[in-house]
Amino acid sequence: MALRLCQYFGVVYLLVSVVYGAPELLTNPGFESGLNNWVHDGFTMTAEKSVVHSGTSSVKCTGRGQSWMGPGQYITPKPGGRYAFSAYLKLINDISGTTYQNAAIKINFKWKDTGADDYFAVTSRPFLNVARGWVHIGADFQVPNREYTQAKIYLEGLAPHVDFYLDDASLTEIPEDRAWKAEANQRIESLRKSNIHFKFNVGSGFNVNDLRVEIDHKKHLFGFGSQMPADYLVNPDFRQYQNIAYYMFNWATIEQYKWPYNRGTKDNPDFSVAVAATDELRRHGLNVRGHCMFWAVPGNQPSYASSMTGQTLKDTVDSHIRYITGITKGKLSHWDVNNELLHGRFFETHTGDEHYSYHMFQAVHAADPKPTLFLNDYNVVAYGEYTLAYLDQIQQFKAANVGLGAVGIQSHFPGFTAPDPTLMKYRLDLLAKAGLPMWVTELDLSAHDENTRADWYETALRLYFSHPSIEGIIFWGFWDHDMNPNMALVHGNTFALDKAGERYLQLTKHEWSTHVNRSLSAGTSFDVRGFQGDYDVIVWYQNKPIKIQSFSLGKSDVTVNVDISGNGQAIHLPTHTDPFVFVPVQHATTSNGLRTEGHATSTSTSHQLTCTTHASGESEVGDDKEVEVGCGTDEVLTGCSGYLKNNDWHKDGERIVITNNKPSCKAVNGYRTTVGIKAYARCCKLSGLTCTYKVAGPSGTGVDDQVVAPCASDGFPLGCTAHTYMSDSDGSFITNTSCVAQNDGISQGVYAYAACCKGGNIKCTTVHSAPSGHPVGARATVTCPAGQVMTGCTVYSTNAKAAGSFIEAINGVDTCVAVNGYERFGHEEAVRAYASCCSA
Repeated sequence: MALRLCQYFGVVYLLVSVVYGAPELLTNPGFESGLNNWVHDGFTMTAEKSVVHSGTSSVKCTGRGQSWMGPGQYITPKPGGRYAFSAYLKLINDISGTTYQNAAIKINFKWKDTGADDYFAVTSRPFLNVARGWVHIGADFQVPNREYTQAKIYLEGLAPHVDFYLDDASLTEIPEDRAWKAEANQRIESLRKSNIHFKFNVGSGFNVNDLRVEIDHKKHLFGFGSQMPADYLVNPDFRQYQNIAYYMFNWATIEQYKWPYNRGTKDNPDFSVAVAATDELRRHGLNVRGHCMFWAVPGNQPSYASSMTGQTLKDTVDSHIRYITGITKGKLSHWDVNNELLHGRFFETHTGDEHYSYHMFQAVHAADPKPTLFLNDYNVVAYGEYTLAYLDQIQQFKAANVGLGAVGIQSHFPGFTAPDPTLMKYRLDLLAKAGLPMWVTELDLSAHDENTRADWYETALRLYFSHPSIEGIIFWGFWDHDMNPNMALVHGNTFALDKAGERYLQLTKHEWSTHVNRSLSAGTSFDVRGFQGDYDVIVWYQNKPIKIQSFSLGKSDVTVNVDISGNGQAIHLPTHTDPFVFVPVQHATTSNGLRTEGHATSTSTSHQLTCTTHASGESEVGDDKEVEVGCGTDEVLTGCSGYLKNNDWHKDGERIVITNNKPSCKAVNGYRTTVGIKAYARCCKLSGLTCTYKVAGPSGTGVDDQVVAPCASDGFPLGCTAHTYMSDSDGSFITNTSCVAQNDGISQGVYAYAACCKGGNIKCTTVHSAPSGHPVGARATVTCPAGQVMTGCTVYSTNAKAAGSFIEAINGVDTCVAVNGYERFGHEEAVRAYASCCSA
């Protein structure tokens, strides 16, 4: 695992601290025996008695001419073993013009099988300077499971000519905790449950033999939540998404509070959708996290603020704090104040104030004292790169008394890798030393197989739920339309639960939830040890509900008295609808903006219809990058399509455009693509064939809203395609009279482009394929009836995310090929190919 991370990031960073009670694996770790067993190359290393972290000696390193120069020691770790390294570092000098230095710990392995050297990164420590004094640097790591002939652990990374002291180094083994699950279950039983003492006071008119009670745990005290796009929560087209979200979770994160997500202007900001979503969540009983007021990593600020410095930036920050707390006051339970402060220092660098984030926390807390204020960062538990640095940062904020109330642990686990509960627990215990509540704020992990994904999520959830410092777990999304499908719990427009989603519900609604059904004939007073949260008690008399009473169970035991009186008349219980029952979306259809773009006539003298396909080269990679292709001199454009060769769905679509009085097909690339798009022009010739090119749009912005470009008296739709500015399109399909384009998601709407052609006694029909398979790259194909020629080809999916379409000869027969661009799940339909077929 660690080696793969090294190859992916260029460096592997994993967490470290001393494992107390474990044998020390370094010799002379505190330099109490001078320089014995420590090695160096090309600089001066001397024993130092006057400046130490502890004991009587440290090492002083001077005269470094290269950043890789630093003290080291040869070690013999076990291949595949888990280890923890730590040391204390103190800089002697800063470098003029440089605010901070970075230090790193690496291991130089010489592999037995190849003899090659490999430089395995253990950890990195950013933002160092002389003013920090002694700094604890370290991480845990897992050794690559590969035999080696030599291994040396060493410090590097500081700029040349930076001198420093090093002291109190340590290397210890972390034994695998094979009993972690049983230990976690014991902690869950102790931490997440309390005792309920029930006393049912039965009136004289009731026979206890006819009474039974249901005790139902309705809502957890512990936070289980997800990031939820604000637009999904306020748009009626996403009613089923909302129903599922309210059923599965009791917390939500709204990330549309990010400063650059302002939908207004600098002087007239607009976060109204985020606030409306927050109100909806609270109305349904969910607590809300605001993510995030500011972001410390450069490039995550509004464009107008990115070049600000000094007092101008300070004033702008204060103004934003006043505005955003004004519109959210009393609504939010948490705020991520300045996100990922371990990974950036934008505000400190641009204001010249090394502790400017302290001011942000103080100002937010003063403006709205209700929300708990968070630091929030990554690679602190899912990876261990910054765990020790995070602990240090938390302790600094806590000591500064600026309003820090809790700690956010993002938890984006390494791709397609099982969580390691031994290292997770080790890192959590380390961070817990700060003495603040912790929340898992952005949980996700990836596995192609849904059963594997279920197992891995269960490992993470069980370990987190069991830890005494963790108060909540927030997924970074749950629906595959808002996240990678290999990470999701719910899939497609049918909102189908996968095995990971089923496992989550089994844990939170069953294994970690309390439900009791018992007769009072066995006694009217009894005890239940239940999971903490909100409960309903329903009293049934002669199989009729006669009373419902609610109570809450916190971390302390409670006594619940239920009086059963009256005449036994039945009451109406609240009705509950299955959130996974399909909710149809009502779509709107329009021909808004219908207009004619131009005309073209074939100059061919042939009375036989013939068609060919002209393909463009690839466009540049990137959003809105375009490529165009046209037809020959005696041909007219009858069809237009596009395709991304890596089967990606992030394309904006195609447009029929008039260039130099001639029609051509233009394909437009989309956001997040990694290859260029190709355009395919279908070009036909026939004496008298005349085409009119129409465009209609935009459609409405709702899910499945359609826009129709009718051909009417201008002939038959020989070609049809769709274009959108946000890649959110279901594509297009051809009818006998029109081109129809369909919107998907919440976007600016789609446009329909039709090639309406007539003349030459042309007669046409439309054909379409069955749906393609579910995998990315799966193809749907359709051919024309015998005696007809294919004039156009397009792709359509009720669930969007097609990679494109084109016409190619398969076994000598022109075939319309539609390509799926997204992994489908369950009963979700993938893509269909639509074609126009004509004869003359």
